[in-house]
Amino acid sequence: MNRDADNWVDVKWLAHCAKRLRQQWPRADVASIEEAALDLWNSVRLRELPGEEAAEIWLQPLQCSCGECGGSC
Repeated sequence: MNRDADNWVDVKWLAHCAKRLRQQWPRADVASIEEAALDLWNSVRLRELPGEEAAEIWLQPLQCSCGECGGSC
């Protein structure tokens, strides 16, 4: 087993994931957004998806379903 390969992170995946997280939390500091994206990367199930899609799935429980706010209240 190649331990170095296990430690690689897909930087583009993280960037796409962080972009979607930033849309949800535009005032959050960059380090927190990047840390959250890295946490999502550590989930094998989410890592198999494109970064933005992984973030979207992870954010679903946080979105409002009132039907009036577009899911942001």
